[in-house]
Amino acid sequence: MTTAGRSDLLNLRSVVLSNLQYQHYWTNIKLLDTRADLDEKAETDSLPRPMIYGRPPEQLYNPEPASTNESSSSEKPPADMEYVLPVHLTEKLTLRAWASVFDTLPTPSGGDASKKRIVVAVVSGDSTVVYYIMHDGIVKPRQN
Repeated sequence: MTTAGRSDLLNLRSVVLSNLQYQHYWTNIKLLDTRADLDEKAETDSLPRPMIYGRPPEQLYNPEPASTNESSSSEKPPADMEYVLPVHLTEKLTLRAWASVFDTLPTPSGGDASKKRIVVAVVSGDSTVVYYIMHDGIVKPRQN
């Protein structure tokens, strides 16, 4: 990737970072640039794209059905940490590009690689950010 291209991606990430912090109140935010940012034991190779890792204020969509035996306490468990991939609205990412992003992410606890997901932050020309959840593979819809 060219230096100019990497610079554009870093600028895109800064727009998303600001949006997550100041409009959506995410916490524990970490910027991810190398594989070592994901795992201390990994090499320092660059990630395919700069990413963000953080905790939303509430749990994002969960495809698993809600348990009916949940405790009646009003206290909610903390939301899971999420990976965020900033992309520009005009970008055309190939399946190979998506696969390389998912391949760099560590397998979630429990060892099920099919549960990998990222929050895709799509930024338009006026800096509007829209978020989508993208899973690695097929995920069965939640039954209500």
